[in-house]
Amino acid sequence: MSPSIHAKLLATNSAAIDHVEVSKAAATGWENARLTTEEEHRLTALDAIRKHYKACLWSMVISLTIVMDGYDGALLGSLVAFPSFKSHFGHFVNAKSGYQIAAHWQLALGCSSSVGNIVGIYLGAITTDRLGYKRSLLVWLTWLTGCIFISFFATHISVVFTGELLCGMSWGAFATMAPPYAAEVCPVVLRGLLEIWIVICWGIGQLLSYSVLLTLNTDTSNWAWRIPFAVQWVWPVIIFPLVIFAPESPWWLVRKGKIEAAEKVVKRLGSADITDEMVHRTVATMVETNNLEKSVHEGAGYLDCFQGRNLWRTEISCVAWAAQLWCGFVISAYSTYFFELAGLAATNAYKMSVGQGGLHILFNIIAIPIVAKVGRRRLYLAGFLWMGLILLLIGFVALSPPHTAVGYAQSTLYLLWFCGYQLTVGPVAYILVSEVSSTRLRSKTVALSRNAYNLSLLVNYFAGPYILNPTEGNWKGKTGFLTGGINIILFIWTYFRLPETQGRTFVELDILFEKKELGTKDFKSYVVDFTELSERKIPATEHEA
Repeated sequence: MSPSIHAKLLATNSAAIDHVEVSKAAATGWENARLTTEEEHRLTALDAIRKHYKACLWSMVISLTIVMDGYDGALLGSLVAFPSFKSHFGHFVNAKSGYQIAAHWQLALGCSSSVGNIVGIYLGAITTDRLGYKRSLLVWLTWLTGCIFISFFATHISVVFTGELLCGMSWGAFATMAPPYAAEVCPVVLRGLLEIWIVICWGIGQLLSYSVLLTLNTDTSNWAWRIPFAVQWVWPVIIFPLVIFAPESPWWLVRKGKIEAAEKVVKRLGSADITDEMVHRTVATMVETNNLEKSVHEGAGYLDCFQGRNLWRTEISCVAWAAQLWCGFVISAYSTYFFELAGLAATNAYKMSVGQGGLHILFNIIAIPIVAKVGRRRLYLAGFLWMGLILLLIGFVALSPPHTAVGYAQSTLYLLWFCGYQLTVGPVAYILVSEVSSTRLRSKTVALSRNAYNLSLLVNYFAGPYILNPTEGNWKGKTGFLTGGINIILFIWTYFRLPETQGRTFVELDILFEKKELGTKDFKSYVVDFTELSERKIPATEHEA
């Protein structure tokens, strides 16, 4: 045998051996994924809390950043009617009206946080991809602490606007981190529970804002409007030192090729009975999931969110989050104003809003067992059906001649709508957004969907006065017909476009979305077969810039 032929045979044998080794490694990887998935499906909520209580606590710590977003949203909506703020930044109209903030500044302040959110969301996605959740949070907490000084020491309303715009960038960044972090550090069975905690944090911030303003409502000094801004410093002081000790997301570490670091984090987040073998299998599943997503589509940029089956996943995330505003179009964005237009006295309308804040937290807590047992798809269908019917009833009641009883009837119906919202679309949107995107595109998909929410919020802010105001559209409660119709459209979209994702691990969801033959209704019943994936040619995990 000639040397050249011998060399070719050796090369061929070597390539064959390498192929066999790669195939064995792939088979082992998918076997780990299968075993890990089966273990997650066997976990009950109580078992998961016992085994992963540290992961739950760290997730809840990171989610505290959402308290600030809820606080600021309620604060900006109420400051324009706050006596000390109006007297300092407004102009005197007459003896009856007193001091008032100019209409264009009212609109600017209302939109400042949302505009800042839009910018901060995209920047937050970039910092999260490059720095990780932990370091990115520290950067944005530092930024927020500095920007609060701008609003606190403002001497002109334009300075308040600038301060809130810059602070809004931080809140936008937090919105892209809290939901995915909760989904990435905890098992599937706890995903709904921890995403509902995020919604509760938002409600806590809102209720805290109402309480602070109610306490200072009779104070006419400059401190009365400065103190609500100063309260915002409390949260960074509490959260910053906690985040320093928080673990990084193991999924982010895997995407960066830091497998050993990911195993250390998984070990740290688990209880004492989590074995090294279980840790290895868990991280191996993350590796295989990342590799599968790379084989489906190599890129991890914003354009990749709109290509192939990722387009469907992006659509679900964007519509799911934007629906939080469209299902209560105009009415929910101006709830206190809506109460007044319905015929309630201003003081009663404000008390109704405070009560609404309490209902927010109460019904989010009630939603925890409901979300755990009922699928995302069914909750969305039930939610839109309930809210649509209630809003149509508000429209019909508004056709009655003006009367105090009619006003209370509309307000009561709105609170029933709000309770249904907090049981369904309110919390479930956060769950869907955190789990429906691919792991490699999660931060970018969350950024796109949150900005779909913010753009919808801006539409609400601009359209609301022209629809509700007696000097403009004067629709008042008849707006229920318009918003109820939007709920019917969202119900139809849910029926045809929203699949069931409850109880599915990230690798299962990747497989389900990749199968083009599967329709919306097939997700719930489809049984994932990991053996068919063991022969796939999947690239190895590489460090991502």
